[in-house]
Amino acid sequence: MRTPQLPLRTQPGSAPPFHVWRRVLALAAATVLAAGIFELLHSVAHAAPQDSAPPTSAQRKGGAKIGDDVRINRTGFTSARVCGRCHVDIYSSWKNSLHAFSLSDPVFDTAYMLATKEAGDAARKLCLRCHAPLTMSNGDYELRQAVTAEGVTCDFCHTVTAVQLDDSRRPYVLQPGLVKRSILRHASSPKHDVAFSELHGKAEFCGGCHNYVAPNGTPIMTTYDEWREGPYAAEGKPCQHCHMALGAGRVVSRDIKETGPDEIHLHRLIHDSDQLRSALKVEIVEAVRRGQELRVTATVKNVGSGHKVPTGIPSREINLVVSVDVGGRTQKQERRYRRVLADKDGVELKRDHQFFLHAASVVSDNRIAPREERFERFKFWVPKSGKFKVEAELTYQYAPLLLEPRPMVVRLHHAERYGP
Repeated sequence: MRTPQLPLRTQPGSAPPFHVWRRVLALAAATVLAAGIFELLHSVAHAAPQDSAPPTSAQRKGGAKIGDDVRINRTGFTSARVCGRCHVDIYSSWKNSLHAFSLSDPVFDTAYMLATKEAGDAARKLCLRCHAPLTMSNGDYELRQAVTAEGVTCDFCHTVTAVQLDDSRRPYVLQPGLVKRSILRHASSPKHDVAFSELHGKAEFCGGCHNYVAPNGTPIMTTYDEWREGPYAAEGKPCQHCHMALGAGRVVSRDIKETGPDEIHLHRLIHDSDQLRSALKVEIVEAVRRGQELRVTATVKNVGSGHKVPTGIPSREINLVVSVDVGGRTQKQERRYRRVLADKDGVELKRDHQFFLHAASVVSDNRIAPREERFERFKFWVPKSGKFKVEAELTYQYAPLLLEPRPMVVRLHHAERYGP
């Protein structure tokens, strides 16, 4: 089995992997107590890959010049920094997104290290298929090319020509070069070719990565399937309807070209804690005392998500806690909404990398489907009289494994000396 390596963030010949490892450790330690996972991702923005290498001979020969030192790659993939020279607002939106941090996120780094340590190249290809998706085309699994290390970069999405949802090893077909594809009709560019793509407006485009069923048939992540089986699909509202809504901005800078309305599809993906809060609603619909028994009914409804909540990696869960306070004494009960997976021996899996390597069965799945309303009933024992207070609280919980520095202190020697 090969010794695992953390993803390289730099060009060949610069900082060695140990330096990158040390930087990830420092980042994880500095951010582990952040308010939420999204702020954690934001805090590592300075770890984004740098495209400081000079153009290759092929780029010098045929590249379309944008600035003094950057060019569009005519035959291969172009760095997002090149795209950002003209598409300033879109680039600014993307660079703070989960797509931009798909490879530099310390949560992923830890899971990736554990997966590759256990399964080697098989895990490397599985993980990088979506976290560094250019590998599906250029085979750069060692992340030697700076553009590969950009994660879900501009030129990944905008060079996709087909999605193969039944091919888990290579769900996307890419055609790199001068042609950039999007849902914009009748668009043109003075710097590269443009093609309209109906596919880019469909949920299937996202499904290639946001859906994964293990080779043994165990569903691991099924965000796309959850959408497809729900009401949003029937209403013609794809993933992009919520996650790439229109917002203020220009497609191209004015000094390059005048375009239509000042609005862009937000490439930050609107995937944050505010959107999570807007997905669910909780109410206390009944609190009835019958002698010493207090019966409480609370409802939890998925009011704003086109897929189940929570979705994605099975270690995420939603927790409903209903509490009753009578005379300063508090009682609490809870309901947990999650998908539980087990290995071939029936042992529950808990770590992110384990789901992809060892999942053999679904033990339970009580997550809340789109527009589903769940009635939860509780019984509490309280005094027959006196005021009471009932509260219901929903929380999103996710406890990924992170690397953090641990001080190592070795006592080598000790000396003493006494005076008069």
